[in-house]
Amino acid sequence: MSRRDPLIVQIDNKLGDLPSIHSTCSICKVPSRLRHVNERAFEPEILSIGPYHRGKDKLKMMEEHKKRYLQKLLQRRGERSVSEYVTAMIGVEAEARKFYDQSVSLGQDEFVEMLLLDGCFIVELIRKYNNIPGVSGEDDPVFEVPWILSCVETDTMLLENQLPFFVLQKLFTKTSGQNEKDFFGMALKFCKQIFRGLGNHRILDNGCNHLLDMLYHAGYQPPDSTESPKDNDWYFIRNAKELQEAGIKFKKREGSTRLLFDVDFLENGTIEIPCLKIDDRTESLFRNLVTYEQCSRRKHLYVTDYITLMDCLINNQEDVQILRHSEIIENGLGDDGKVCILFNNLGKNVIHSRRHHFYYNKVFDGAKEHCNRKRNIWMAKLKHDYFNSPWALLSFLAAVALLLFTLAQTVFTVMPYFQKD
Repeated sequence: MSRRDPLIVQIDNKLGDLPSIHSTCSICKVPSRLRHVNERAFEPEILSIGPYHRGKDKLKMMEEHKKRYLQKLLQRRGERSVSEYVTAMIGVEAEARKFYDQSVSLGQDEFVEMLLLDGCFIVELIRKYNNIPGVSGEDDPVFEVPWILSCVETDTMLLENQLPFFVLQKLFTKTSGQNEKDFFGMALKFCKQIFRGLGNHRILDNGCNHLLDMLYHAGYQPPDSTESPKDNDWYFIRNAKELQEAGIKFKKREGSTRLLFDVDFLENGTIEIPCLKIDDRTESLFRNLVTYEQCSRRKHLYVTDYITLMDCLINNQEDVQILRHSEIIENGLGDDGKVCILFNNLGKNVIHSRRHHFYYNKVFDGAKEHCNRKRNIWMAKLKHDYFNSPWALLSFLAAVALLLFTLAQTVFTVMPYFQKD
């Protein structure tokens, strides 16, 4: 061909305009297959952070609070202009854009303004949580009106409502006083206040992409081994009631350093599970953690695996009651049926871990092996039928004593006949 075909030129131009796949991309839009299960779990109630929900009418109330937070920050530092901070945000704009999985339509000025207002709001919020001298929650509606604070806390842990952590760190460093050094520790404390019970696992202060990522790593510990499951039905175990009837006991896992997801099966047939406190925001936290995990390139999907475990254990209200009586679940929803529905729905449209990377292979294998031993089931049935109350135990012992007495009487009755022979 002496000249280039227009179609060839058109396709070449489209290929040239393709955006690069950034390895730093970690603030994703929620896939529709996960969003449709419960859209409210991913939508901010009152606070927009980042570009995805910026400008929505229902979120405009908090825009004034963002400006007030920035204004008070400048007053505290004796500054009259945001010039220095705008310059700093211009310097990180290009890198910050790479954290979002879709091309952000905001121009430079609007994007930089968003980084400054949203970033300073989060930094000041974390300072107030940590009671930094000179930064108080008094006379602040965000802290004084309980429902506002609760909504803000939940909104800061939504996948689509994040800023890159390095932007927060940059703003903190430029606005910090002499006694403020550990912003990572302050942010981690903030995250753990929102999702209590994650444990005291230490995480690296240079590996978190944003606040939700920090929350994710706060509950994660690499598995001790990557043992393969021992059967084909590796992703399923019986529910709590059936396991209990097979002689398996449930126990709250103790220890201040225990992580929420640190579940173990002991040789004596006990499943130890750390306590999970369930309240109105538990579903939103789990859904956003699971979605973040599902959109990542991780091999070990430990939050997804935890949901798989709990979904197996909980089929009905009776299963919830067993776990609640074992102090494994603290039900702040009031109704065991709601907890059952929660875990049965959390796994919908979720892709499970690959066979060899499932976090609870050891627990599942231990439970199945225990249930496959008929002796364990017989012993459990014996305990349930005859040792479930003091009166049942006394009745059983009386029956055994009567049987032994009758046997002894029979032996002594027939012994003289054998002696004559």
